[in-house]
Amino acid sequence: MTNKNITRRSAVQIIGAGSLIGLAGCSSSSDSPNQSDPYGSSTSTTGGGDGATNGSKSATVALATDLTAGTWGVYGGVMPYYTNILEPLIWVSKDMKLEPWLATEWKATGETTWEFTLREDVTFHNGKPLTAEAVVFSFHQLLDEWSWAPGWLHVEKDGVKALDKTTVEFTTTDPFPTFPGTIAHNMVAIQHPDRDRKAGEVIGTGPFQVETVKKEQFVQTTAFEDYWNDPPKLSGLKFRVITDANTRALSLSAHETDVAYQPPRNKINSIRKASKTNVETQGSPSAGYLGINLYKSPTDDVKLRKALNYAVNQNAIVESILSGVGKPARGSIAPSIYWSAHDQLPEYGQNKSKAKSLVKSSNYDGEALKLLVSTDMTDGNLLAQAVAQQMEAVGVSIDIQVLEDAAFNDAERNGQGHLALSEKGTNSGAADYVIYESFHSEGDMNERLYGDEGTGLYNLGSKVDSLLKTGFQTGSKEKKKEVYREVQRMIAEKAVIVPLYYSEYVVAAFRDVNNLDLRPIPEMVRWDSLTHTN
Repeated sequence: MTNKNITRRSAVQIIGAGSLIGLAGCSSSSDSPNQSDPYGSSTSTTGGGDGATNGSKSATVALATDLTAGTWGVYGGVMPYYTNILEPLIWVSKDMKLEPWLATEWKATGETTWEFTLREDVTFHNGKPLTAEAVVFSFHQLLDEWSWAPGWLHVEKDGVKALDKTTVEFTTTDPFPTFPGTIAHNMVAIQHPDRDRKAGEVIGTGPFQVETVKKEQFVQTTAFEDYWNDPPKLSGLKFRVITDANTRALSLSAHETDVAYQPPRNKINSIRKASKTNVETQGSPSAGYLGINLYKSPTDDVKLRKALNYAVNQNAIVESILSGVGKPARGSIAPSIYWSAHDQLPEYGQNKSKAKSLVKSSNYDGEALKLLVSTDMTDGNLLAQAVAQQMEAVGVSIDIQVLEDAAFNDAERNGQGHLALSEKGTNSGAADYVIYESFHSEGDMNERLYGDEGTGLYNLGSKVDSLLKTGFQTGSKEKKKEVYREVQRMIAEKAVIVPLYYSEYVVAAFRDVNNLDLRPIPEMVRWDSLTHTN
């Protein structure tokens, strides 16, 4: 179990669970030069982004994520998120259900074996057909490249076999009912064995194929005419890297881009009111909350933890800081995940007199509680300041510490703070690891201190561990729902967190861009039906 969790911890830092979802932060060399606030007064547009300017029906998308950064050599140096260049066997639908994709069906054939049947009409970008051997090759590349992948997928190389031209058998290292949901993740993409990795060649099956890659700046794609599904409406898409949220908004205002992910929340209303731009929002399986260190004085006192919950007004935070985009939260698991206990959890609600009374009866002695927040979290500093103001109103001093992301992760996992602000969700169809990694003693958030001191940060003990293990290993949806909801009720009862909001992400676009097909998991957006009329 220990070895698997060591590998899982490494995996989580990349695949998204237990990580900050907010993406804005420092600028990069690809960001545009500083400009004045485009939404502070009337603005004009220049008549087209990169796509519209050249007259073709293409479009330019501004992302905070650098698609050329990270350990993506396995795919030729391009991240498979967002772009629809590479595809997995299973996709995730708009209601967070598994959707057949390159595989038409799958079934468990034993306690540890699964058979996947491949779609027969799929062609790679090099003109060759999808085969079981290509799937085996793709999984072998992942398992070779990323040492943590076998622990994440519960599969070793000899556990992936082609039974015939269109059937692949997976043998997991242990009973793993969530295997299909785990690989419903576009990080587990299928590529053709002929791709030249040294040349940075990317050969997938998606509706768009790579034309040009300029590191840290953009990925230019063109439509793939032989795509197996409905052909894309656009001739191509250009994905620009613009890490700073304000700069992304500026690029949209100047019509240097046609679509901009995650503009600053304080710009949303202005973008909506502008004559040529609009915003769309999409609920995601993510939640923002404050984790409370159960093993550090004085937050080891449940009275103080409950006082902090009674101090916070979630409605005000959503309305004021998030510009009304998002939902007030009761727990750490968003309602879009079917086993969320949202409806069954107590709603603390802001009650200042009760909070003050609990503070006085707790072991709180007036010291400032350390609240950690990462620079990578969009609007994180504003959220932290709002929460601190509400807590200080009931007599609890807060010391906000804003840290670069790597430092934040280390500080939180080392237990240096009393409170840690983050947003956690899932990038795959299987959301089990969201609750496991945060609240199991051997999960990513607790493992370091649990191993060193037998404590952790947010783990309530052996009963929670047992329930989470049962949920993780059961193939019964009803059983999973039962045990995971019990854990969520225990977390609420012991005030392990201060829930803040269920996340919705924002995408801004020019009004001549239509049919945005956003998905709950932002990285699994579909671009096939997107049109750009000017």
